[in-house]
Amino acid sequence: MRHALRPLPGSSNGPRPVLDVRLTGAADASLPCLIDTGTMRTRLPAWVADELGIDLTDSAPPQSIVLGGMTLTAFPAPVVLRTKEGTIITTVWFCPGWNSPFGLLGQEGFLDQYRFTLDVAEGWFALESAA
Repeated sequence: MRHALRPLPGSSNGPRPVLDVRLTGAADASLPCLIDTGTMRTRLPAWVADELGIDLTDSAPPQSIVLGGMTLTAFPAPVVLRTKEGTIITTVWFCPGWNSPFGLLGQEGFLDQYRFTLDVAEGWFALESAA
């Protein structure tokens, strides 16, 4: 399915491959996410875990990461992620201290589920199930 490129929330840096996702936990949360081919794992701000009712203290061992020039601790948790293309169960790494209005969809657990086509010249991107 094709999607128009658009700016990230709060940014004036031009259009990017931004996808709206719905995450399911104890509650639901919606979040625009940048499809980031340079990110290995999907990263979301910790406030999303709070909205979903995910207790990060019960999480698997955290990982120290660098995100946007900041060194943060990221906590993994399984989530159900829904897009217009479908639903996947994946691990998301929640990052306290990163208060972004958007998330990053990475290679493991997201892009490995889809074929991703980016056409910047025409202003669109497409995702097709890899299954």
